[in-house]
Amino acid sequence: MIDFARITVSAGDGGNGAGSFHKIKGKRYGKADGGDGGDGGNVFFEASSDLNGLDSFRYVKNYQAQRGQNGLSRRRRGAVGEDLVLRVPVGTEVKVHSAQWNPSTTLRARVDSQKKEEQSSLSTNHYSLITDLVTDGDKVLVARAGQGGRGNLKLRDEFGRRPREAERGEAGESVDVTLELKLIADVGLIGLPNAGKSTFLAKVTRATPEIANYPFTTLEPNLGVLDLSKLQDKKINHKMQVKKRLILADIPGLIEGASEGRGLGDLFLRHIERTGILVHMIDVSTVSDKWEDYQTIRNELSIYSRDLSKKLEIIALTKTDITDKKYVSDVESVFKNKRKKVFRVSNQTGEGVNDLMMQIISKT
Repeated sequence: MIDFARITVSAGDGGNGAGSFHKIKGKRYGKADGGDGGDGGNVFFEASSDLNGLDSFRYVKNYQAQRGQNGLSRRRRGAVGEDLVLRVPVGTEVKVHSAQWNPSTTLRARVDSQKKEEQSSLSTNHYSLITDLVTDGDKVLVARAGQGGRGNLKLRDEFGRRPREAERGEAGESVDVTLELKLIADVGLIGLPNAGKSTFLAKVTRATPEIANYPFTTLEPNLGVLDLSKLQDKKINHKMQVKKRLILADIPGLIEGASEGRGLGDLFLRHIERTGILVHMIDVSTVSDKWEDYQTIRNELSIYSRDLSKKLEIIALTKTDITDKKYVSDVESVFKNKRKKVFRVSNQTGEGVNDLMMQIISKT
């Protein structure tokens, strides 16, 4: 899955106006009748739920909208250039960078305070607009077309005479665009590599992520949909009245230094920015300081974004079926002493899976 792309988009230039005169027998020039040039095409980005990646932008880096046609004689206006609409997956963040770009108030854009602070550090002749396309059909204008030039029919010099030459069309805007796909999920599954996240996702949803007994099996985020209507527990009936499904995102394993580029974490931490809650999975089948392992991930979340560290979190101890019960109890006691509630989960036997799911549903 391609979730990041940098491209350049250019709106269409406006067509040139026509400099023509009506032909009258016996006269050199009749009345001016040059038509206006057509406006160029604009460039839009539109969110589509049919797409799940930015793969279409992997190789093609330059996009051009259609140019407006030139004006013609006999007051005929040139045809307007066709708009270019580039479709992106729902959840795509569109960042527009241009040295000469002034955003319209009609754009459907939301720029948060954090991004405004980043923009203030840019030079005064540079503007950056950040737009989230989070709903199917969301559409944003990123490059405006050039207006068509006026024909000599509409031009007049200081003496009231019509000129022979008409106006040239305006150039369309050309901007650099950065696209970042951030998955829209209700729940994010996080933890160190080989913590059982993919196995849990496959058990509670129909997702089929790659599963193996070695670290970094998951090389890209996986999504799974939990259908609440198929769960028989009466406790979730009130939840089903509001929401009939939950989307879970399995994030590739994080390690210390992930926020600085180590491992795969820095590539995929963005995908849990939109999640409602985090499920932190800790593998207890290996002997290590589990509280330290837990703090490693928490520190990486804090470094990457303060908002991530503030998200509601559920802690699950995984692989309890192949671990000594006393050791599991000792780990549980450590977290309990730190005022952290944990759930025991075995993806193989199913022990604790339903309790964990009920907790997730109750918190979303």
